[in-house]
Amino acid sequence: MRASDKSKKSFWTPGRVVTTLVVVFLLTLFGLSSCNSRNVTTTPPANKTATVPSPVAAQPRVVENTPPPLLPQGLRNTKVVTLDGESLKLSDYDNKVVVVNIWATWCGPCRMEMPELVKINTQYKSRGLVVLGLATTYNEHNDPDHVKDYIKSQNVNYKIVWDNGTLAAPLVEMVKARSVIPQSFVISRDGRIVWHTEGYSPYSTTQLMREAIEEALNDKGKA
Repeated sequence: MRASDKSKKSFWTPGRVVTTLVVVFLLTLFGLSSCNSRNVTTTPPANKTATVPSPVAAQPRVVENTPPPLLPQGLRNTKVVTLDGESLKLSDYDNKVVVVNIWATWCGPCRMEMPELVKINTQYKSRGLVVLGLATTYNEHNDPDHVKDYIKSQNVNYKIVWDNGTLAAPLVEMVKARSVIPQSFVISRDGRIVWHTEGYSPYSTTQLMREAIEEALNDKGKA
């Protein structure tokens, strides 16, 4: 046997094979958690032709805010438009619990989370929950038709706001969040951000969101 063959056999020991597989698995898992971008959820770029950076791995995290921040009335009354051309504002849902999800069609974790948001909307809508997806003009290269096609293909059953940063940017700034997507906010009936998360984990995010929704819906004092 040649010396080079012996060297190859001695390098790939069982222990090294197992270690390599574990590292690959962890890197893959972290890569699914969120999309990191300087242009994602802060203010829209001054140059409207700016390109969107590629997704970068980041671990999801739930951000605790005590006390829960209250949305300014001006922000609650800010008018935005859905992909279908419907005008709305958060104050339209003062008697509802609202989930706001900031996402993009090119973001892998966002695409993974969307079916769960569809399920949540179906389950809790009759109890007073409203789910709003925020697709930003600057993350989608100002191409609403592309977003409409994607939404249709995924059978999304909640409203998608076509936002130029008017709503997304202040929400992110209020909780001092990082510039990553997806980001989700659970807003109580009295307009407080009672739960917020950055990124997405298929193992924990949906369950934690459901718990926050249940708690907000059960708070009858704010109805």
